[in-house]
Amino acid sequence: MSFADAATRFQRGDSAGAESLLRDLLAREPNHVDALHLSAVIRHRRGDLSGAADLFEAAFKLAPQDVAIAFNRAAVLAALKRHQDCAAAATDVLRLRPGDQEALLLQGVSLSALGEHARALEVLDGVTLDRAALHTHRATGLLALQRNEEALQASHRAVSLAPSDPDARYLRGSALLALDRGAEALSDFETALAVAPGNVAARAGRASALCAVKRLEEALGEADAVLAAAPERGDYHALRGVVLSALNREEGAVAAFKRSLALRPDDGETQFALADALLAQGDFESGLPAYEARFLSRTTRAPPPCDAPLWAGEDLRGKTLLLQGEQGFGDLFQFCRFAPMLAARGARIIFQGRPQTLRLLRSLAGVDQLVSADEAHPADFRLPLASAMFALGVRADAIPAPIPYLIADPERVAHWRARLNPAKRRIGIVWSGSRLQSRQRLRSLDEAALAQLIDADESFVSLQVEAHPALAARGVQQFGDEILDFAETAALIEALDLVISIDTGVAHLAGALGKPVWIMLPFRADWRWQRERSDTPWYPQARLFRQSKPGDWAGVVARVRAALQE
Repeated sequence: MSFADAATRFQRGDSAGAESLLRDLLAREPNHVDALHLSAVIRHRRGDLSGAADLFEAAFKLAPQDVAIAFNRAAVLAALKRHQDCAAAATDVLRLRPGDQEALLLQGVSLSALGEHARALEVLDGVTLDRAALHTHRATGLLALQRNEEALQASHRAVSLAPSDPDARYLRGSALLALDRGAEALSDFETALAVAPGNVAARAGRASALCAVKRLEEALGEADAVLAAAPERGDYHALRGVVLSALNREEGAVAAFKRSLALRPDDGETQFALADALLAQGDFESGLPAYEARFLSRTTRAPPPCDAPLWAGEDLRGKTLLLQGEQGFGDLFQFCRFAPMLAARGARIIFQGRPQTLRLLRSLAGVDQLVSADEAHPADFRLPLASAMFALGVRADAIPAPIPYLIADPERVAHWRARLNPAKRRIGIVWSGSRLQSRQRLRSLDEAALAQLIDADESFVSLQVEAHPALAARGVQQFGDEILDFAETAALIEALDLVISIDTGVAHLAGALGKPVWIMLPFRADWRWQRERSDTPWYPQARLFRQSKPGDWAGVVARVRAALQE
């Protein structure tokens, strides 16, 4: 019997008969390329992927210029999830047939599965096929590279092509979640679960979305369900830790983060989350060493590069130390208090800050030179500013508070006093942080709470650059772009009697100036405010007003207004 006989039987649907004839033929002619190829196709169709891969490999070695064999070889390697081999095999196809769309798709998918997302996108961006699979894999890579808006577009197209595809729904939910659109993300995750109830990734996404919309107990239940299904996944232990931390259950969060790190010891986000939970408990002994991992987190602003070695306690007499401002303005104003302590060890201090802070920082004792963040300066050692806590051995029960350690320019203070409305008590307010930052959005008052605050019978002054129509209608003084930098903000604060602020740089600045400051905090406040207490060792003249439940700004403002009547 010939190969033609076997091919005829295969075309008529008699795969078993064709395979029998091919087996006999290959016993006689083991290098018969067409027989090897058709045998591989038959095995592939009946689900014997490994057997098919071996036969395709043998056929390709004998006929490396046959594009059909090359493509089928790549396809079966993709089905076997042998992604490294598939990517290489797709290259062979593209050598024979440049621009082949199916081969490009196979290669891009394999590179994506290997975590080579930038390379995968380069390949997939050359595919013009309008398929859900293409768009889901593009969304995967774009999410991994934090190109979240593009990921949303890609996943939205995938959903439009395959509305019931749980992967497409999961990816769109993930993109929406990354863009802080938690309610919309929740809908997509729930749709994915309706189609595929056992989809653990979609359930983990639902837990994250529930956390984002502050349905925290439900989020914890979902996180527990996810861990029951996949207890070996370190990222799911971290997810549980995030939910517990949002519930202010820091002891449980610490345990979850530690379990996650036992499975994924190099995960920077979880290391930072563990540090945050430890410090929130007041455990500086364990928390400060862990806090040194903060720059591994994508959300932490790192100082500019510097060739000087990190200071680790060496003798500073006669040495130059570059203190590097980092993270947000609040961090800078909070931690610059350590500059005089380091100068007292004999160091010449160069302080590196952002341009908006430099004029104010001239008042900071112990600083020999101020430079902006984009200036390079030689030094014997460098120290990111918040690392001074660890380097100096700061303890939660002994935080240095040499208030004030920043001083406003007296002439500018007099200028602002003359500008303010005459009143018995003049109160500066800050109600909103940057709307571009998700953490600040959670810290910011909603419109109803702002209206409730400024309705109090007080003389309010806005400390924000952004104007707000509700404040104008209420007669609140707003100076907008006259506040040129933080030196000007400091002078305006000094001309006031009290500052009432959400957790922003202005709150820390008021604290550093020694001004009475009331700080309105979300339910899950930043670690530096610890938990439950209404005071803070960082600023002895500060009072803290906390949400009693997530999102309850009305309750916070009611307590602030009551305190104004005391």
